[in-house]
Amino acid sequence: MKSIHMRRGCRATMIALATMTVLGCGGGATAVQPDASAHSDATAQSAPFELQGTWVYLGPWDGEHTLEINSGSIVYSAVAGDWSSNWTIKDYDNGLHHFQMVFESGTGTYYPTGQKLSGTYDLNGAILTIQLSNGLGSYLPVQSPGSCTEGASTLIPDCRLYMKQN
Repeated sequence: MKSIHMRRGCRATMIALATMTVLGCGGGATAVQPDASAHSDATAQSAPFELQGTWVYLGPWDGEHTLEINSGSIVYSAVAGDWSSNWTIKDYDNGLHHFQMVFESGTGTYYPTGQKLSGTYDLNGAILTIQLSNGLGSYLPVQSPGSCTEGASTLIPDCRLYMKQN
């Protein structure tokens, strides 16, 4: 039990340090141009999805993984290699900070689950908060950017924190 407590404590410390480092170095969110017409059809897109790149999972739950986002897909992969899931990006809007994805394939006991999901996000420097919901077009507001907790310790369902990997 002590190792689990230590692990969560270390993860919370890592999140706090990462957030302070990003904000302390003049990080903060960069200006994003609204893109109300963004669709997965490359000819209709005027700006690339601002979340493109590799992201490292910070918490708050177990299941260490990476998140790889490119122009048309999202791949979740367990660090241990025992699960992964592949998704197609159907729509995104950089200005409104949301996206839609449809399940393509998965191995093992993968995350996230569902066939069609909508996500809202908050991007603050290198720290990304994503909150998912079932269905396309159901955009819940990000309830607690940078922490995924309400109050002192209540975890927000389907909320995950990531840090941009160089």
